[in-house]
Amino acid sequence: GQTPRYYYMGPMFRHERPQKGRYRQFHQLGVEVFGLPAAGTDAEVIALSARILRAAGVTASLQINSLGSPAARIHYRTLLLDYLRPRRGVLCADCRERMERNPLRVLDCKVPACQEIARMAPHLVDHLDEDSAAHFASLQSLLTALDIPYLVNHSLVRGLDYYNRTVFEWVTDALGAQGTVLAGGRYDGLVAQL
Repeated sequence: GQTPRYYYMGPMFRHERPQKGRYRQFHQLGVEVFGLPAAGTDAEVIALSARILRAAGVTASLQINSLGSPAARIHYRTLLLDYLRPRRGVLCADCRERMERNPLRVLDCKVPACQEIARMAPHLVDHLDEDSAAHFASLQSLLTALDIPYLVNHSLVRGLDYYNRTVFEWVTDALGAQGTVLAGGRYDGLVAQL
């Protein structure tokens, strides 16, 4: 009668070409919770990740963002494209290509000129639907109550369309360019798609 909570760990393999600094085979630990739409579930997973990192002796800071609902992202996509198109000439070649396929990916580009454009872009959290805005506010309140410091990172997005609402990353400066040591997010529609 309880809501299913699962974990997995072990070797994983990337099908696509690995990005610089990543390997085709890697080891991963993950958790999944099905059927709980409340922000408390996101806070629970983030609190668990904080405990895991603390137990492993890893010092990292939490960054969060909300991707909202699919409907909110459609509206935001139009706003973002209206902002990006006049700046297209300044964007790197990858971002010019991403702009038409998945403009949110422009926001997490590592090229300095693109980062400056992303920094000035409209923020998705300012254009969330009412339910998504309430969900994000509740998450922030719960993290504060749990004494888990966080930073809202407006450039924190995901490249896959099935993500929605909460996304998070634990980031450290001890690893160089690949500073994310743990990441997660909500993807309520993935099981239905599968």
